[in-house]
Amino acid sequence: MSKIEKNTYTVAIIGAGPRGLSALESLYTLAFRSNIEKEIKVILFEQTDQVGNGPVYHRNQPDTNWLNVSQRGLTIPERKAIKNSNFAIPHFPSYHEWSGFDEETDTGSKPDYFTKRSQLGVYLSQRFDTIANKLNEIGLLEIHQEKVVNLDYSTSLFIIETTDNRFVADEVVLTVGHQPTELDEQLTKWKALVEGNSHAILITYPYPVSNIAKNVQANDIIALRGFGLAMVDVTRALTLGLGGSFEILDYDTCKMLYTPSEGMPIYIVPFSLNGLPMTPKPLNLNLDTPFIPSKAELIAFKERLEDAIRGERKNGDGRFLIVAITPLIVKKFLGLGNKGKRHNLLVGEVENVVQTWLEDGSFEHELIISKTLSAYESMQAFVNMATGNTVISLDYCIGQVWRHCQPSIYRALSFTSLPDEIITEIIQLDERLKRYSYGPPVDSMTQMIALVDAGVMTFDFIDDPDIEFNEKGWKFSKNDKNTTARVMVDTVLDSPKLLKVKSPLVKNLLRDSLIEPIHGQLGISTEESALVKLNDRHEIIPLAVLGRLAKGTIIGVDALLECFGERSEKWAEGVLRRI
Repeated sequence: MSKIEKNTYTVAIIGAGPRGLSALESLYTLAFRSNIEKEIKVILFEQTDQVGNGPVYHRNQPDTNWLNVSQRGLTIPERKAIKNSNFAIPHFPSYHEWSGFDEETDTGSKPDYFTKRSQLGVYLSQRFDTIANKLNEIGLLEIHQEKVVNLDYSTSLFIIETTDNRFVADEVVLTVGHQPTELDEQLTKWKALVEGNSHAILITYPYPVSNIAKNVQANDIIALRGFGLAMVDVTRALTLGLGGSFEILDYDTCKMLYTPSEGMPIYIVPFSLNGLPMTPKPLNLNLDTPFIPSKAELIAFKERLEDAIRGERKNGDGRFLIVAITPLIVKKFLGLGNKGKRHNLLVGEVENVVQTWLEDGSFEHELIISKTLSAYESMQAFVNMATGNTVISLDYCIGQVWRHCQPSIYRALSFTSLPDEIITEIIQLDERLKRYSYGPPVDSMTQMIALVDAGVMTFDFIDDPDIEFNEKGWKFSKNDKNTTARVMVDTVLDSPKLLKVKSPLVKNLLRDSLIEPIHGQLGISTEESALVKLNDRHEIIPLAVLGRLAKGTIIGVDALLECFGERSEKWAEGVLRRI
């Protein structure tokens, strides 16, 4: 077991993806500027070999896995040089500088580029190496490719247990991302049925997508549970990844033609509870600009939101976020002029439609794309909007304005004293709007349309079909149509509900009351400094959480850009205060 030296303060960072990298940078940026007497040493744990980038941004993952943030939107800031009197860690460029993107040369008419997730992984890995190598040279960093399974806190120290070793630290920060969760009732039932069937295959996690392709045979019917971004990744792995090809037929509409691989013909059956497709982001800057708030508009929105938060505490009106953002949405929609859906409504009437739809997703209106449309029709309609080939619906406008306001929303609503129920409502609304605000590039959607046109994918069962398991697999039935899939892939990525996480570390922390959920449906409750809040303890335990597991106290934990900046800096400031 490692020991702590007398004049050294040891910080353990558990998880070395983007959040772990940001925590490391923030800690030493502040430490090297200060005059603390003790030396800070970091022991960093990452169970995979993807140190600095994490498995989500695996450097060697297939090129079929794309980011859903354009290169234009990847505004990861530079790391300035970190110096003290006798040591220096070099500057590392912003993602734009590193990738060669020059915002000033973007004419606005060129389609946005969506890079591969592996490329971002290379950037993060290189950024990590430039700080880790220097820290390692002077003995301030240890990296352990081990899985942490337990933390024990006693006598003001943490005992960190991995599968093979034990370590000691003065404090710990959890920067882990997606954690395994308990299977829901449907998957649990299917897993039990598959265990007695040598023919059917159930895959309960979509990544790495290369593992799915290994289980596929020619002429297989493959069911994909879920209709989100992970479904798109899996679909590309089963088409492009198996030798199929897409050809752009029309650059104006982004219409594509799909040609299957001769050696691996397959049939893909996606399905979800509501069958609602994601909406693609606007094709380029010119098409996105009408939805982008000006600095003045963002300031006005921020002031309305802060006033609304204060009013909510007094009046208990959980609609405060909707009320605050509605004027900006209406202004942007009306500003579209003849590029927006035609109507004869007054401003107040449009405001009422916006607020009603945000409060009730089932609300139907002529300005909103109807849920009675088929998934194919709806997807094509949104593609036409994203490429500038049809008028903009109100719901598409809401989603794009919401996307640009999300950073302001996340900053304003994190670490408030709002009731848990209100925080839960806000997160549920943000999750509902993610099919608009977190939408993929246009090409992802036109690829799905091309697959349906080619008879390789069907949307016949997309909306809550009847499913029965038999000796041949999963039989789908909907509207007098049926098909049977031999392979079932769950592409639904669970939100971070703390009580459903099944990793040994989290379960042991819950058992020992070192963490507790802010709400049964949410994650760990934390202070603004990222320290865990425990209602029944008066002592300050130096255990912090940055990232997904803190969902609830923090809004917006799934956004990549939220990994860098203020949150890790506030944590680092707290570390120095405690030293």
